[in-house]
Amino acid sequence: MGERTGSTIIRIAVAALLAYAVTRFCAASNAYKEAEGARRSASAEVRALRTERDMRQAAWSSGPDDSEIEKLARERLGLVMPNETIFYFTEAEDKEG
Repeated sequence: MGERTGSTIIRIAVAALLAYAVTRFCAASNAYKEAEGARRSASAEVRALRTERDMRQAAWSSGPDDSEIEKLARERLGLVMPNETIFYFTEAEDKEG
């Protein structure tokens, strides 16, 4: 019986180690899949940011066109072209009832 008991203990130990190895492998595989998904997502974001950067660099190197400059001057600075007339409309204070 001693030989049989020792053999059974070894089999149980091997089975336990195998189960542990399979469990760790599955966990590592899941972690790898998550990391790969995160890497793909980050790569896509990097590509999008590089495309945006390239577009901005192209726009910067060509400089703003006259219509864009005029639009910014009107909207942000309140400037007008010579000989333009500005009308300001206010609500009438005297209302007849």
